[in-house]
Amino acid sequence: MEDYPEHGEIVIGRITKVLNYGVFMELLEYEGMQGFVHISNVSSSWIKNIRAFVKEGQIRAGKVTGVDPSKNQIDLALTKVSASQQRVKIEEYKQGKRTQKLLELLAKDAKVDSQVAWNEIAEPLLEKYDTLYDAFQAILANGDSILEKVPKKWAKPLLEMIEKNFELPTKTVRGKVILSIPGYEGIESVKKVLLQGQKKGGKKVEIFYLGSGNYSVKATSVDYKSAEKILKDVSDEIVSSTKSFGGNAEFVKAGAN
Repeated sequence: MEDYPEHGEIVIGRITKVLNYGVFMELLEYEGMQGFVHISNVSSSWIKNIRAFVKEGQIRAGKVTGVDPSKNQIDLALTKVSASQQRVKIEEYKQGKRTQKLLELLAKDAKVDSQVAWNEIAEPLLEKYDTLYDAFQAILANGDSILEKVPKKWAKPLLEMIEKNFELPTKTVRGKVILSIPGYEGIESVKKVLLQGQKKGGKKVEIFYLGSGNYSVKATSVDYKSAEKILKDVSDEIVSSTKSFGGNAEFVKAGAN
């Protein structure tokens, strides 16, 4: 029995045919299957010309609204997928194809069948992670300790391949420090204070002069929680150091991205 998508599942499809009453889509994650989107489910806006909303060859995400294996029929709705859901789903699909291709190249370099590489590398990783991309990101963040269930012969080439082709996503948070240190050596003392803050954050922190005793502090890490902690540690260090020099300092939190 063929493996059909589940009701409510968001799937990726390539639009293969646009008709006046709806759209046919090739389901890219389900080999040999296609779905149909009725015109009423193409857009939440009034449709005068369906081709103004969809075009053949487009990659779109749709939600499964009905499955009838006896008729080989899969109904989809584009209207039930938000713009953000569509971006995430399409990105996941692209990353999945990319990781699969890189694994095939790794197998080719090792002169083994790609299915062998999949069984020995992908299968153990997918026991712990939802996707190969998630597994590769974890390896990038934590090193080859993630590869304990993967045969040792693959550890080095896999790690090298991941480090060459992927970067950890980063999150950035910002703040502003307003500080002043009175006295003849005030300027030199400010430099020492900022240097202490920079040392506290290391390469994950950037400090810029904004003028009139205002300094921008930017912290970057793999997630918001750790970036927030770095920003707090650095700002606390700057405020504390400023007070030790007899000055005043205030930290103001800014945005994140």
